[in-house]
Amino acid sequence: MTPAAIDRRAVVSRHDPHLDGTSEAVLSVGNGSFAAGVDRTGTQTLCGPGHPETRLNTMAEWGWHSMPEGPPAPWESVLHPYATSRGRALFVDLPEGTEAPGPGPAWFRENPHKVSLLRFFLVDARTGRAPAAADLAGATQHLALYDGLIRSRFRYRGRECTVVTAADPEHAALALRMDAPGLALALAFPYGTTDWERAADWERPGAHETVLAGDRIRRRLDDLAYDVQVHGGGLRRTGAHEVQVLPPGDAAEAPLDLVLALLPREVPPLSLPAASSLPTASPSTTTSPGTADAPPPSDPAALRDRAAAFWSAHWEGTGVLDLGAADDPRAAELERRVVLSRHLQRVHAAGVLPPAETGLLANSWRGRFHLEMHWWHAAHFALWGDAPSLRRSLDFYAAALPTARATAARQHCRGARWPKQTGPDLHESPSDIGPFLLWQQPHPLHLAELLRRADPAAGRDPMLQEIVEETALCLVDLLDEDGDRLGLGAPLVGAQERHVQDRAVLRDPSFELAYTAWALRIADGWRHRRGAAGAGELTAIARRIHAPLTAQGRLSTFRAGPAMDRSDHPSHLLAYGMVPPTGTIPARAAQHALEDALQDWDWDSTWGWDYPALAMTAARLQRPETAVDALLLPTVKNRADEAGHVPQRPGLPAYLPANGGTLIAAALMAAGWDGGPDSPGLPPQWGARHEGILPLPG
Repeated sequence: MTPAAIDRRAVVSRHDPHLDGTSEAVLSVGNGSFAAGVDRTGTQTLCGPGHPETRLNTMAEWGWHSMPEGPPAPWESVLHPYATSRGRALFVDLPEGTEAPGPGPAWFRENPHKVSLLRFFLVDARTGRAPAAADLAGATQHLALYDGLIRSRFRYRGRECTVVTAADPEHAALALRMDAPGLALALAFPYGTTDWERAADWERPGAHETVLAGDRIRRRLDDLAYDVQVHGGGLRRTGAHEVQVLPPGDAAEAPLDLVLALLPREVPPLSLPAASSLPTASPSTTTSPGTADAPPPSDPAALRDRAAAFWSAHWEGTGVLDLGAADDPRAAELERRVVLSRHLQRVHAAGVLPPAETGLLANSWRGRFHLEMHWWHAAHFALWGDAPSLRRSLDFYAAALPTARATAARQHCRGARWPKQTGPDLHESPSDIGPFLLWQQPHPLHLAELLRRADPAAGRDPMLQEIVEETALCLVDLLDEDGDRLGLGAPLVGAQERHVQDRAVLRDPSFELAYTAWALRIADGWRHRRGAAGAGELTAIARRIHAPLTAQGRLSTFRAGPAMDRSDHPSHLLAYGMVPPTGTIPARAAQHALEDALQDWDWDSTWGWDYPALAMTAARLQRPETAVDALLLPTVKNRADEAGHVPQRPGLPAYLPANGGTLIAAALMAAGWDGGPDSPGLPPQWGARHEGILPLPG
């Protein structure tokens, strides 16, 4: 008898966030390229000038700004020579340290930076002042995940207020339905900032422009220009960068039902789909889908309907993990984290650029993105049946290919060497860590392979074939001859990001050895399928790469080198988890490494993706209890709030690699790998069911 299909609405809806006024979580609506975070009013009232809250922003992938004074010296001034086996090579170094002050290299870490494009907030209709949290009584809020709508209720001066907030599934547009007696809606606009975590500077009103033009508000911040179009209300200027929205007709307290549409005018072309165009923009600029040929909906009810239709189709048409039959509280928590992580990743990380670690909720590293994290942000899309959301971001590598080739050439390599931290200008950020990392290098290849497995047509895409080949060629040239074997030579920093001061001499990090050998075999498969010359060569090279084990047969941070530092990332475990077992690491060595890390590690120094890393290794070893406990390990860096966000520290209130990693680990725990058992990482007594989740490579 065929089991009944999983009731996806039931699985999703049982994890709808229900918040009250005491919760510190922030809910978001968005579509992967655009998002807005809201407070308990369904707006962004409890933030702004003088307020410490940094998570209430309205952000788009195209919302980048650079300070107008420009860099004090050319980008090439941050290149420093290092000795390699291939000769003297140039790296974008920052010898004084990653966040060292100074007007030179710091400029390239700080610019361009993401900007919060709009603050929409409540004001007292009589005084024009925003209410404080203490003025809002009985606040409750519900995010209906299946419909993509946030419903907020509260009392102001004893009167019941409701706000419904939604985002369009394709456009940078919000629908707001407000029935809030005694309150009006205001819009305010900040300047950009180079601060590490902020996305808004409210203290430089003379540095930017806000012009009211009919139903449009025209904005310019130096090299960034965009409009905000308001449908459903009139506009009245109330300050240099503040506008009040007036209800239609003469009723001062009539409910508002609005669409706020953000329309880019001058933005980085790389931050938008390549096929889009904007007739009113200069030839060097492009725009997002819908801005020209198909404008955003002007009817708020239609926008809400579009949002509900998108989200229901998303949940019904992609993968699902049902742990509802288990009475183990760990099952409920794991399922909750999976559902909320899927929502957060689709809202914040499904655009055309690799996302920041905080997505479009807040700035971190000034909103710039880290390519060593792109696998954690994006791999799960292919595994959970949402291949288009992975495919969108892979165009970035095609656009970045000329720059990556230039980097490889400076380091005497063929192919393309991918940066660690960058922005839409493609200038690699100077650092004493990032430019020396290796583990971002195989990621585009790995992501292309996962996409091909989800959508075989991707394997015939010439662009992806080129990305795979160029990535592999650079990997080959980064290998050093070491007797009859091949290793990874200096300069480098391992994925653990320790021993940074020794980067000029470090060799052979274990995870990177395993990852490189596996990636070259995968690239060889791409060669074979397209009938390319040289098929078989990459596999032969992979066979010569050092096994990742120490002379004692242990899996440690380095094959031979410094003793393991038991802090930060236990990245060596990725060699038998993220990287499928290839026979070079015996299961007993992986078992020992996992037990060793679980027994003795500085968990306060870890990051959110470390726990999925532990769980993947345990799942590969078919230890389901350990996999679950590792993924849910109760540490300060592994707490998921009511919205699903995993705060890491003050100033880093969300961390999407933790959410993406949870989804990758959960996919491995449920669907396993090619030729492996079902649910190798879930306790059999849970009665786990899953649909639409693909196995990982075996």
